[in-house]
Amino acid sequence: MAKVTQDPFLTFQLFDPRPTHGDHRSDRDVEMAEADTVVETEATTENSSASERLIIAVDFGTTFSSVAYATASEDSPRDALGLVDIKCISSYPDNRHITNSTYDPESSREDVPTELWYNLSALKNGKTSASHTGDELWNSTADYENDSEMDGEFTDDEDRRYDRLFWGFGVQKHLRKMDIPKDGTTRLTRFKLMLDEDSSETNDVRNEILPILKKLKKKEIVRDVADLIRDYLEQLFIHTKAELQGLKLLRDNTTIELVLCVPAVWPAKACRIMQTAMFEAVQLSSLGSWTNNSLDNLFIVSEPEAAAACVLAEDNNDIYENETIVVIDAGGGTIDAVTYKITKSRPLRLSAEIVPSGTKLCGASYINERYEELLLDRLKDETYLEKNGKTIKSIVEAKVIEFENGEKRQINTVKERFGVERVYIDDLRRDDTKRFSQNRLSISRREMRDVFEMSLNGAADLLTEQLELAKAKEHPVQKVILIGGFGQSPSLRARLRAVLESERNSLDQEIKFLTPHVPSTVVARGAILRALDKSDGPDRITSCSYGFLRTEPWEPEHIPAHSKVKCHIDKTDGEKYVDNTINWLIEKYQRLPYHMEFEPIIVKHTFPLHRKELICIEEVYVSDKVHESHYRKTHAMNKGAEFAGKIEVNMTFLKENGYIQPQPPSVFSTYSGRKALNHWSVEFQLVMIVDGRNLRYEARWPIPKENDQNRHEQNVHAKGQISIAAAFKPGTA
Repeated sequence: MAKVTQDPFLTFQLFDPRPTHGDHRSDRDVEMAEADTVVETEATTENSSASERLIIAVDFGTTFSSVAYATASEDSPRDALGLVDIKCISSYPDNRHITNSTYDPESSREDVPTELWYNLSALKNGKTSASHTGDELWNSTADYENDSEMDGEFTDDEDRRYDRLFWGFGVQKHLRKMDIPKDGTTRLTRFKLMLDEDSSETNDVRNEILPILKKLKKKEIVRDVADLIRDYLEQLFIHTKAELQGLKLLRDNTTIELVLCVPAVWPAKACRIMQTAMFEAVQLSSLGSWTNNSLDNLFIVSEPEAAAACVLAEDNNDIYENETIVVIDAGGGTIDAVTYKITKSRPLRLSAEIVPSGTKLCGASYINERYEELLLDRLKDETYLEKNGKTIKSIVEAKVIEFENGEKRQINTVKERFGVERVYIDDLRRDDTKRFSQNRLSISRREMRDVFEMSLNGAADLLTEQLELAKAKEHPVQKVILIGGFGQSPSLRARLRAVLESERNSLDQEIKFLTPHVPSTVVARGAILRALDKSDGPDRITSCSYGFLRTEPWEPEHIPAHSKVKCHIDKTDGEKYVDNTINWLIEKYQRLPYHMEFEPIIVKHTFPLHRKELICIEEVYVSDKVHESHYRKTHAMNKGAEFAGKIEVNMTFLKENGYIQPQPPSVFSTYSGRKALNHWSVEFQLVMIVDGRNLRYEARWPIPKENDQNRHEQNVHAKGQISIAAAFKPGTA
């Protein structure tokens, strides 16, 4: 008989169709050590308990992403690690720093573009490069760490003709090749905003991405936006794994905790899509592990809270309890502004937003778009430049990449006088009327201000709006924290400082402006700090409902949901049932303890006598709404319900071992005479268990009966697990 053994950070299960039923509280806040089958011994358990844990935080941004990590021993105190102990992944493939059209290696870049480019020609021909082969073109878990070109430089670009996709800096490298034809319809940027379905601000971006997504779906390259995120995270995790292995941080006894950063105001459904994509990426990259086909106790933290924790830790910035702060998250797609009350300073904890948050679609990527429009307009008549495969469009695209990684990050357009670099355009002819010199295009200060102005105005308006809303509710804003990749722009910092110089809070106090040292990774680094100490987080109130799919006896007199539906007669036992109903056990807004086992449900499955295997399938559903039980899943009352997971229970042993006997039709059967045939009837308990940020579900047999002297020991015959981290507010332990 198999046994399930648990310790605070590790679970191993011996393979057996009938594991012993055990009910334990789980304190696990990390990933399982290995997903492969492990035969447990006492020595294994001892070594595991003394192992280091590796915390990996992922900030999946709209235009740039980053990964931070830290190691901690299991028994180390919560405050043992500081910001100095947190590192970030770097040395991303194809990353080259660009200055004045020269390319210099730069290994210190700690963020990577959130961009994908599917190589349709490679996918169409069914060819993929050696580093991207595997099951159905998706399993690209080759030994990346053994690649001799791990610095990102490929000596022969012919080696990459069959890459199924380019990602991160690889997309930018592809764009810089001005003489190579490109299928721009497969380049994807800002696709994170596809999850922001409720925001009118991001409608235009989503509408731009939809045609590309439809094209990829038609070619059966992806199924939905979750696949885009999975494909990107897979590549990010492959590189992360290679870097960590190179640093000797991934050992056999290393346990991994994964932390996911999400926007402050995001629906539970978006968080679920992210955690599903993250789980699939973990599987494909073999970074981290899972339990029962689910991420184990994934920790989700809000981006503003993580960033604020990092800023607080830098230079010991003082943030005090009951202070009011505004967090400006200046990303590549949107700029978001949220106002919070500090509920606790150390460890930092924030209240819910105290005034309505603000969002504008004016992030840093729109500066690139306006710069591109400027160059296209300036060069539209220079058709002589189009030769040897180059087009005006391809030339400008390459210049935008140089601008993104160079001048854009250094220039301060708020200054009265500032220098503007001339743009190198090979073979550009001198024309003083157009401000062209040989191979050089001059840009005026007015033109450069126009490139930045809309984004700077949007950020300034958001800040002013939050300050006015807070003042109207008599919340004195003491500090403004600027985060996000765009937050490192000297132009944006100068513009927001100018706003604060003219503002006072409701107590007529000066408002302090805080900026992190490295804005591009402040969220990921702060998420590590938040994961190290999960105490004093939000209450465990679920924003989702969970239930089992059931086939119920038709009881219109006792169950109102059955009164207006037609029953179906089971072909095996002849009884009346309502099939595919959902029995909701967890309701939205319900407060859930860390561990909770619900009252078992008794389920029955019937089989004809000739059936060789008695296989029972039980499914779990999730919804962002409150529902009544007993309605069919297709009923309007269950609108929004989605499949979440399932278990397959093989109960064939019941008939093989003589635990059950053929049953005649019951008194409730509609069959009689020749139709009244014996059948197999299988009954067992279906149990739902809340276990931290996991939801387990188990099939247990036999059903306990009072005064049964001959009863067998109850066993778990199948179990499944899904992550419910997305059902709670970010930061919930």
